[in-house]
Amino acid sequence: MAASTSYATTRSISLPTRLIHPKAKRVEDELKKIQDLNSSSSASSRIQLGLARLVELYDFVNEQVICSPQGQQALCLPHNAKLVEESLDESILLLDVADFTRDLIGTFLEQIQDLQSTLRRRGGDISMIQCEIQAYIRFQKKFKNSASRQLKSLARTQTKKKCPVIKRSKTLDQHVSMVSNILRQSHTSTISIFKSLLQFLSSSGEKQKKNGEVGCVDNSMVRSFYGRIIGKKTAKVIDVKTMIGRLAIVSVSLEAIMDELSYLSRRLIQHRASLLNIVTQ
Repeated sequence: MAASTSYATTRSISLPTRLIHPKAKRVEDELKKIQDLNSSSSASSRIQLGLARLVELYDFVNEQVICSPQGQQALCLPHNAKLVEESLDESILLLDVADFTRDLIGTFLEQIQDLQSTLRRRGGDISMIQCEIQAYIRFQKKFKNSASRQLKSLARTQTKKKCPVIKRSKTLDQHVSMVSNILRQSHTSTISIFKSLLQFLSSSGEKQKKNGEVGCVDNSMVRSFYGRIIGKKTAKVIDVKTMIGRLAIVSVSLEAIMDELSYLSRRLIQHRASLLNIVTQ
């Protein structure tokens, strides 16, 4: 998949410099892994790896930070009630984006499978191929627009509500400050990856990178073949076998991303459940 996707800059974690708590160091390391994703790899590979690292991050945050005795004690403090409420609101947003994107990709995969099946079974039936390709191109346009709208909605949400990093103060001890910052930065990193994913899905994908990745919503190969079917002259002719193969590449990449989104959704549900347990205590 070719996409001119670049990761949105993720703010470096702003934990107190004097804080040497091993949990803070572990989270800082996990966040740095997300920030340092190799830009030389394909966009789909970077996104897949970014989602996988978010899964690792939330595994640690849920088990070793929120559910730890120290974390529970810090988040149960009265002056941290607003922080917990904001984190719960943010968890709903993240779950909504993850579920929306996973469902969108799932629908696109169904369209790819339908087109592949038609090309295999009815390669000589011009009318059937023409109908399926037209349906595929129409869906791609809707797919791209849906991803673009979700991206804009996410950007508007972040513009309206900016979550500043909580720094040490006289009213917050080091551990409370650490937990607060970990929650903020985990959310920021997740939003960054989601933005990159939605940018990737909403891109035209018409330009291929040097590594030969096929664009997620790249219509060029489909339109070229479609033009040949209906008798139009095209500069590039792609046969059915080639098209099926390239659609398979798109499908494999999207399936990998969808799997990682499913894993992340489960961690986000656990994250929300852990926060709800604090509220009900």
